[in-house]
Amino acid sequence: MKKLKWISLLALILCASLLLSACGAEKSAATELELVTSLDQAILALASGKCDAVALDGTTAKNYVDQSDGLFAMSGINFDLSMYGDFEGNVAAVKKGETDLIQANNACIQTAVEENYYSLWTAIAKLQSGTDDEAALELVGDMPIYSDAPIDGTYLYLLDTSDLKKPELDLSQAQGVLAQVLEKGTLVIATSPDYPANEFITEDGVIYGCEMMLAKYVADCLGVQLQIETMDFLATLTALDTGKADAAFSGYGWKADRAESYELSIGYVGDDDITFHTLIVPADKAENYKSLEDFVGKHIIAQASSLQQMYVEDQILSLDPNGKAA
Repeated sequence: MKKLKWISLLALILCASLLLSACGAEKSAATELELVTSLDQAILALASGKCDAVALDGTTAKNYVDQSDGLFAMSGINFDLSMYGDFEGNVAAVKKGETDLIQANNACIQTAVEENYYSLWTAIAKLQSGTDDEAALELVGDMPIYSDAPIDGTYLYLLDTSDLKKPELDLSQAQGVLAQVLEKGTLVIATSPDYPANEFITEDGVIYGCEMMLAKYVADCLGVQLQIETMDFLATLTALDTGKADAAFSGYGWKADRAESYELSIGYVGDDDITFHTLIVPADKAENYKSLEDFVGKHIIAQASSLQQMYVEDQILSLDPNGKAA
């Protein structure tokens, strides 16, 4: 009887030990950052419970939450952007050394921002992409959010710039890629259309987005046709190096490594949402997150080579010595 009693006691101790070890393992689970080429992959993973959170900019985060039918929620925890300097908004990119082309882009972008065109385009694109945004509704007012223009290769359905103010550009001495663009009469841009409201494709395969409107505006200011080439996010900058595209508009934020490798435009902001970056989580888990520290030990997804990848690495993975990027 004594032998059986001791065996039972040892069994209880062993079970308790295993339970404590399991609990400890759960508490000390390593933070995992998974990188994907498409945000659609990230959203599907979050919806199926294969990850705990997805890192996004504010506009895109709200868009996915609004369209999730209550499945997702904003965590309410934003990344600290002050540590990266004053580089607000999105930027366009061209090949390194193509100063004429980036300067022409900058002139167009500056006019679009100063005239509040880009704010209006952002509001329209948010409504087109299904975002429930009162500020966007107020700004757009009674204006139709879709054009009656045919959906064809002219991209007039995106934007009619005939009545818009345009910058005065001296293109007579254009060099490099800008000269080639003017000669062929087409501006080819690269984009990854999975980032509403910046760029996205509808169910019937039509591309929209405020950055696509901006690209149309730039092409019209240059007096050339627009051609949009869609591809994975990682390929958009490579397209500049290989000559597949003349410029890239794909939701880029300013990053030091990008600035070293490419010519980046001045920043453009369509609304206040783009100035914050956050994480979305399953709605039934939202109350579990009170700070960035609460994401330590979680499985987080971000788009490869994005600002959000950098933020997760710098501000969440850095808190976990066992954290890793998958």
